[in-house]
Amino acid sequence: MTREALTVGFDAGDGFLGRVRGSDIVRFRCGGRRFISITHPGYIDHVLHEARLKYVKSDEYEPIRAAAGINLLTDEGDSWAAHRGVLNPTFARRHLNGLVDLMIDPIQDVTAAVVSSTPFDMHEAMVRATLRVVANALFSQDFGPLVHSMNDLATRGLRRAEKLERLGLWGLMPRPVYDALVWCTFSGVRLPPPLREMQDITLALDAAVNAVIDDRLAHPTHSEDLLNVLLHADGANWPRQRVRDEALTFMLAGHETTANAMSWFWYLMALHPEARDRMLAEVDDVLGTSRPTADDLGKLPWTTACLQESQRYFSSVWVLARKAVTDDVVGGHHVRRGTTVVIPIHHIHHDPRWWPDPEKFDPGRFLGSGAKDRPRSAYLPFGGGRRICIGQSFALMEMVLIAAIMSQRFVFDLAPHYPVELEATLTLRPKHGLHLIGSERS
Repeated sequence: MTREALTVGFDAGDGFLGRVRGSDIVRFRCGGRRFISITHPGYIDHVLHEARLKYVKSDEYEPIRAAAGINLLTDEGDSWAAHRGVLNPTFARRHLNGLVDLMIDPIQDVTAAVVSSTPFDMHEAMVRATLRVVANALFSQDFGPLVHSMNDLATRGLRRAEKLERLGLWGLMPRPVYDALVWCTFSGVRLPPPLREMQDITLALDAAVNAVIDDRLAHPTHSEDLLNVLLHADGANWPRQRVRDEALTFMLAGHETTANAMSWFWYLMALHPEARDRMLAEVDDVLGTSRPTADDLGKLPWTTACLQESQRYFSSVWVLARKAVTDDVVGGHHVRRGTTVVIPIHHIHHDPRWWPDPEKFDPGRFLGSGAKDRPRSAYLPFGGGRRICIGQSFALMEMVLIAAIMSQRFVFDLAPHYPVELEATLTLRPKHGLHLIGSERS
């Protein structure tokens, strides 16, 4: 399937979000709820920056909160700010540089498993790589047999959560109902069939992350990894449930979005061999066959730009939503309390006002002065505002390493006769995987 076919398929299949094209603000109602879609970076700046205290995560996050608990993704207010403040140093650049060596071995293992000239599912490989990187760098262990089961559980869980979100559009359950479902999920009460699969997935993920925590409590370390930060947060001793909720979220979100971003990167590289060849030349010049270091990452600007452009073209997080908790005015338009504000990232990333010739894959957009000529909220692969993804620097560092290490050994092309289809769950992912052929480089 061609890039053009994928783009058309997304536009045709994204439902009500397709109505925002050509409009900076669109009002609509669905299931008795009020929605406003905003696509102008100035309006988005207002919601995510200037008036951020007037907005919270929308009701669409309730299924996530029910499954993953209260964490940096679902928390609000002072509680969110306090927990974010404790975790920020773990994701500071100076700390991340020390994690580069821990990221490399899992990536090299996945690369070594590629059989030259034989079709394989790159998306599955990226899931394995990113989950093992998270395990090694943030939890100081190899999830081992958990890798395959975690991938399957995460995939099914995201699809089920997305269906619950759609149900929410037509008649969202109040929070007490979600709280009751959470209690039932963990109490041993079997939920009815429509919710039973989500219950089974939640319990399996809960058992997996609790096994990781129990292992660390039984075998304490002095490492400065994320798990120790969660367990000994400045001596605050967070409740076990909060440690579980944060660890689960980092395990899932820390690999899901990055695996999808890397899958779309390899897909776009295969479609644009001129950009790929320039990346290969840069990797050869900077690394040759040597093991990368933290210092090498800044010497790969074209590789980094290709990754940034691929995130523009197919952003893993393709939509954001906030709920107004008080009346507000956005760009002269009144927003009533309780209104859900939708920020359709995919459309913003393809708006010709900010991205000339937006359907063209052009990594040069992120090099030189051109990278500074656009509004800050015209590019939102990690969200925006104060609640921008805490792991953005970790993810970009990881992605550059994956691109460079795998390109040292292989050049990848699309395998014929395998469909590539977009699937818009909570993230934008390749529905049937992404089958490529790796040709070993001399």
